[in-house]
Amino acid sequence: MAVIDADAHVVEWERTWEYMDESEMAFRPRVMVFKDAAQKPSGQRASEYWMIGGRVFAKDRNIGFDIPKEKREAADIEARLAHMDELGVDVQVLYPSLFLRMMTALPHVDAALCKSYNRWLADIWQAGKGRLRWVVIPPLHYMDKGHRRVELRQTERRLRCFYTRSGRGQASHRPLFFPLYEEASRLGMPICVHASQGNLEMFDIFGRGASLAQFKFGPINLFASLIGTRLPQKFPDLRWAFV
Repeated sequence: MAVIDADAHVVEWERTWEYMDESEMAFRPRVMVFKDAAQKPSGQRASEYWMIGGRVFAKDRNIGFDIPKEKREAADIEARLAHMDELGVDVQVLYPSLFLRMMTALPHVDAALCKSYNRWLADIWQAGKGRLRWVVIPPLHYMDKGHRRVELRQTERRLRCFYTRSGRGQASHRPLFFPLYEEASRLGMPICVHASQGNLEMFDIFGRGASLAQFKFGPINLFASLIGTRLPQKFPDLRWAFV
């Protein structure tokens, strides 16, 4: 019987953003390092930070430093596969790390980040000999754009599910997202809701250390909304996973 790690993660790094189109390169996240520890944002202990749209996000927080960097970031695929062998894991389903929270309110920047991440994971999948599956991050702000769905179809054989964050503007009963549900139903893939926060304002209100309020309440509320609106009955072939 195969052993599947259904909630493995990959840590984003500089290469993640090299897949942007030339016209989108200005949106690439930048790495920032505080020379003076006293200048670090309150409550942060990370040594490096992402600068995205004027906002700062810890780059190396909530990470298992007992795992070598090249394995966490899938920079060395063979080393990651060898580590899986040591753990007795046959397949990993890769979730993002940075994308567990909303990073920008600008739809075109968010779409560029999602696209580059998805292309990066597609390359990891291809090099992973079928053992590194992944969840695609759809550009939810642009679900009405046909060309976005075309790109999803081109990668459908590589995917395991569609990833969504909880919170305002994310997966819900709104008709805006029905094309995503229809596509997921057509492909036979679930909508995977990970512990997350898709609302920038709520992320700031609860503070960066309030993990329960920031990342757990949203998925619970989303689950309740699915039941209350009977959305699963509108899409009887669609499966949902709460991770």
